[in-house]
Amino acid sequence: MTGGSFDKTPVSIVTGFLGSGKTTLISALLKQPDMTGTAVIVNEFGAVGIDDAIISEVVDRKDVLLLANGCLCCTAGDDLTETLCGLTSVPSAQDVPRRIVIETTGLADPVPLLHRLMGDPRLRQSIRLDSIVATLDAINGLANLDGQPVASRQLAVADRRLITKADLADDGQIEALAGRLRALNPGANVAIVAHGQIAASQLFGASLYDPKLGRADIGRWLEVEAYRTQILGDGDHNHPAHDQSVGTWLVEETRPVVWSALSSRLRSIVDRFGDVLLRMKGVIWTDDDPRPLVVHGVQRLFHRPVRIEHWPAEPRTSIVLIGDKGAEKAADLISEALAQAVAKPN
Repeated sequence: MTGGSFDKTPVSIVTGFLGSGKTTLISALLKQPDMTGTAVIVNEFGAVGIDDAIISEVVDRKDVLLLANGCLCCTAGDDLTETLCGLTSVPSAQDVPRRIVIETTGLADPVPLLHRLMGDPRLRQSIRLDSIVATLDAINGLANLDGQPVASRQLAVADRRLITKADLADDGQIEALAGRLRALNPGANVAIVAHGQIAASQLFGASLYDPKLGRADIGRWLEVEAYRTQILGDGDHNHPAHDQSVGTWLVEETRPVVWSALSSRLRSIVDRFGDVLLRMKGVIWTDDDPRPLVVHGVQRLFHRPVRIEHWPAEPRTSIVLIGDKGAEKAADLISEALAQAVAKPN
């Protein structure tokens, strides 16, 4: 991906189960100087929006847009596309928001929304996915993870997870919930907040390209060491940290591979298991180019693989899979495909 990605408007998703504090979080964030120039899209069921009215108290109402009577993952999807196009397709670059934040409903599965943001050709020209932030309240969080599959999906695919309402829970409750979240997806940060108080810099800027560095940062984006520590502790690539309905897998290969041999196998596996593969991120070490090859996809939709300049450490292929139960077979097949695609010595 080229430096032109910095010219695209970063879009962040704030998701989380009902009552987990999404609106409180966004309202608190918008009071921070770093959030100047942010547009907020609120999705609600019902004819009268409540969340947008609350957020409008701290930001100019013209920058808060309400999508009502639908869900971002289904009927309101076209409205969302039109809204995003309208925000980013303006005559003057000065009128384009510095950042767009989308607040989903508490019952929304974020995966179809990710699919839309990454796959719509109209949106790819003007926006880039920056981060997915998921909230879970300290009081009801464990019960929601146990009884609400959508809550697990929201938190598994997120880049940043927040345990909210920390002022209402004891240390034991919070630590149990934090441990559960780390097991669900070891590579995504967990923060503890009360009243939505957290610095915007801790939530945004989770994409591959780090604006502060002005270049790609694989280590920050992939967080592979966290997966190695927790998932590969026993040396077995297929040792997922399972929640009731979602798992995480890390597949690695320390030898360079032939990309032309691997890519077709990878596409076949993704096509077969796309229904249960929620998100896949990875970096590939190929035999024909010393630079890392980055892959990123949601279900069956993948960005075109791109070369970036620097490895964070020694070259190796690392692929992180987040998926529903059944995705463990995809992890096994990808591991086999990597081994079979290893470049033969000259």
